[in-house]
Amino acid sequence: RSNLPIVNGTFANAAITVTVDAASPLAAVGALAIVTSSGGTVLVARASATTFNALSAGCTHAACTVSGFSGQTFVCPCHGSEFDMSGRVVAGPAVAALSTFRTSFVGNVLTIG
Repeated sequence: RSNLPIVNGTFANAAITVTVDAASPLAAVGALAIVTSSGGTVLVARASATTFNALSAGCTHAACTVSGFSGQTFVCPCHGSEFDMSGRVVAGPAVAALSTFRTSFVGNVLTIG
């Protein structure tokens, strides 16, 4: 298990924006990262060239911040719960999926919320 790369986002107008360029940890399809901003912390998975999944970073088991990954699976450091790129539980003890946020990707700017 490894720690997710951290990407800084900007929070304004109830949304988080992130620039995704060639140097970004989210540049490649299948990439995972944790986005931090004054509006909160969100897990992000790049699902395709133009789509991203944004998920709550709070584990549904004991509310620890999910901050690790193994392959293309998000891993909670507290009790080992694992979630796929869509937030579904693939290994417990968590039983509920991570909540999702709406995303849009225009130009090289990802908007979450």
